[in-house]
Amino acid sequence: MTTMPSVDLLPLTDSTRRLVRSVDALDEPLLAAPSLLPGWTRAHVVAHLALNAEAMARGAEGARTQEPVALYESPEARASDIDELSAATCTELRERFLASTAALAEVLGSLLESTLPVEVEWYPGGMRRVLAQFPEIRRAEVEVHHVDLDTGAYDATSWPGDFRAWLIDSRARSLSPETGEASDVVPFTVYAGDLDRSWSVAGGTDADPVVTGSSADLAWWLSGRGDASGLASDHPLPRIAGW
Repeated sequence: MTTMPSVDLLPLTDSTRRLVRSVDALDEPLLAAPSLLPGWTRAHVVAHLALNAEAMARGAEGARTQEPVALYESPEARASDIDELSAATCTELRERFLASTAALAEVLGSLLESTLPVEVEWYPGGMRRVLAQFPEIRRAEVEVHHVDLDTGAYDATSWPGDFRAWLIDSRARSLSPETGEASDVVPFTVYAGDLDRSWSVAGGTDADPVVTGSSADLAWWLSGRGDASGLASDHPLPRIAGW
């Protein structure tokens, strides 16, 4: 039997290591301070990351043992669990976070190649993703929420170039008319000067508005964050909802 050689876990491992160092540096007052996410403290962000890792580990393990389980019971239960864990002590929260990342790494590293096409539900009856996508989905959670912690030491310019390109590509696909995620977004394209690469968003063509900027600024804006500073367009910028 062969474990998952077709999925590269190193990018997720590197991203997680950077996040662990940042979380380790947060004491009680720093955890209680606001994050970049409205209504969430840094403790909420860390709690979400811990619970997300635990949920993905459960989902992957269930798929491996052919006992499928949704990652979360419901959106309401997920939100309640985040609130509850965010109130834990600094030591408890950090230990839970570290344990969750280790558990997820262990499960992902032991998955069999034959298990990768198995689909897992996020919520009962909700969206489904194949196990092969778990490393990149988790990496997005780690990298984006690392910036959301607002420590001053890690921002979108800290993201590896491959992740910036992946995030722009992922968001461009998510905002396409076929997904229904943002049916009110007018078609446009984005151009990242540092990567010399363009993406079509919401079905944009060469005839539609072009938004230009660095890959970091574009990726941050397309994730529904920031004030679009650093971007340029000859048309008003569309509003991008957060995710």
